[in-house]
Amino acid sequence: MQTYRPAIRWWSLVDMRLIAHFSETLDVTEDRFVLTRGLLAKSETVVPFSRITNYSVSQSMLDRIFGLCNYIIETAASPLPEINLRGYPRALRDTLSRALGTKP
Repeated sequence: MQTYRPAIRWWSLVDMRLIAHFSETLDVTEDRFVLTRGLLAKSETVVPFSRITNYSVSQSMLDRIFGLCNYIIETAASPLPEINLRGYPRALRDTLSRALGTKP
């Protein structure tokens, strides 16, 4: 199992993502994502790899310099993105590609 946390991006502190570093954890097991959010009240989103239909990765110029990416993970069951991850390391992209059997 691998665990990822969003980075503290000093260039986007006005974005309130500083709190996400301390309140958000993404665990990747052999068959699912488990996203846990919250400081006092916790919420957990579990998405099996078999339900993922599409994912997209985007980077700003500063994200590229520091090796960070923004991810949107979609499933067929929901019209909205199931998971929206901002400021996570680029290594998550490789993990996601391997899990879904696609090339990065």
